[in-house]
Amino acid sequence: MIEERKDTEWYRRKCLYPNGTLKNKLNIKDAAELAQKEYLGSAVRALAFLRKNKKITSVEDLKKIHKIMFGWLYDWAGQIRDYELIKGDTEFLEYTRIKFGIEEIDEKMRQLASQKELANTDYAFLLDRLNYLHPFREGNGRSSKLFLQAFAANHGQVIDYPRSNKELIIAQNNADINQIARLIKVKSKSKRIKC
Repeated sequence: MIEERKDTEWYRRKCLYPNGTLKNKLNIKDAAELAQKEYLGSAVRALAFLRKNKKITSVEDLKKIHKIMFGWLYDWAGQIRDYELIKGDTEFLEYTRIKFGIEEIDEKMRQLASQKELANTDYAFLLDRLNYLHPFREGNGRSSKLFLQAFAANHGQVIDYPRSNKELIIAQNNADINQIARLIKVKSKSKRIKC
């Protein structure tokens, strides 16, 4: 059996309506309407997830988080992509190497698991690697931030991300871990509650 080539045309046929909007369970073909529903629906589900205070240990948990946030809208939610992904000028990890990217992230998380509190640079490293991995078609940033927020909660910490994503996205696209670390603020839960 000949495997179908998973290129841009394959992706368009599988994942997009003819007008370029992502295929979705609600059959919404207007991109702006879909974006609004996706944003609100994923935010509600993210908040509900955080309230459960789940233990986070590996990228398997990221897949579950992505499914929770986006599974109501997309069939592919929580599934690791099996095709190349380029957004604008940014190329993400080749899908044939995703397994190795996941192993690197999981190993780092195992190393950090026993530490009481983590440094900004620990979270910045993970955020950088998750961004390059870009395991899903959409929702990578939101699900990765929620994943790390839950991981921080396991360490009695909270991550405050910048209000504007622009600088953070630039730092991530440049793989600038030090800049990512400067942009995110990590606090202990007890200190944040007092503020």
